[in-house]
Amino acid sequence: MRWLILADIHGNLPALEAVLLTPEARGCSRIVSLGDQINYGPQSREVLMRLQSLGALMLMGNHEERILRIHDGDLTGYNWRLLHWTHRQLRGLRVDFPMDVQEGRFFFTHGMPGDPYRHLKTTGELPPYLDALPEGVTHLFSGHSHTPWHAVHHERTAVNPGSAGFGKSQGGARASFAVLDDSTGECTLHAAPYDVAALGRAFLRSGAVEDAPMMCRIVYETALTGREDSVTSLMHHIAATGKPLGLTLADEAAWQFADATFPWLDPISTPDFWKMTEEKLL
Repeated sequence: MRWLILADIHGNLPALEAVLLTPEARGCSRIVSLGDQINYGPQSREVLMRLQSLGALMLMGNHEERILRIHDGDLTGYNWRLLHWTHRQLRGLRVDFPMDVQEGRFFFTHGMPGDPYRHLKTTGELPPYLDALPEGVTHLFSGHSHTPWHAVHHERTAVNPGSAGFGKSQGGARASFAVLDDSTGECTLHAAPYDVAALGRAFLRSGAVEDAPMMCRIVYETALTGREDSVTSLMHHIAATGKPLGLTLADEAAWQFADATFPWLDPISTPDFWKMTEEKLL
């Protein structure tokens, strides 16, 4: 039996649908989603419902974990506007998924076992985690980094399918995924192109850009370019430009001030960008 392994869809329904249409995915009998099904993209609700309709096993990522504690004091600043918008879209849906799941010799998690926030940058950091897996486990499947990998250490295999929502690519928008043959343990990595304009239209139609215009813009640019750590780069820029003014990421004014100096793909203000995108896509 073949399994479709997904991670980090992040509310990007067009990317998920593109994966599901591939010949590789059509040949799969099971679907496992390694967390971060939600947030960033504008269609988190639709993504969850689509996966539910397919009987997918869904795990908890760091974005689901934050949704579960949305009213904590550390999540109240302007920098969490998109997360709060996503929370409102998910009313009535559960996101309290398991953090780790072991099925036979396969172990599934988001970051690393027991910690959905654990971010490994390279496969060189994997050995101690592979050594600590329960007896009988031969494969560790994890996401979170958005970086696909397939590594072997002491006869144990680690696979990261990459981000299905915002895969890293130099050739345009790509949705990354993996396919597992559970009888042989063989796992292959794949990537599917998707209609990034459909993502842009979803941002506009959903109303997300009205609540968090700059975050939506950087997420959309990430899809357009496949660049790594675009969101982190924006956060660092806002923090740096706001600091001399006594502003932090939690202050809306810091975001507005930084908009004019951040190296956007199109050198125009964020309100002008979304106006131009609306005229182009709708």
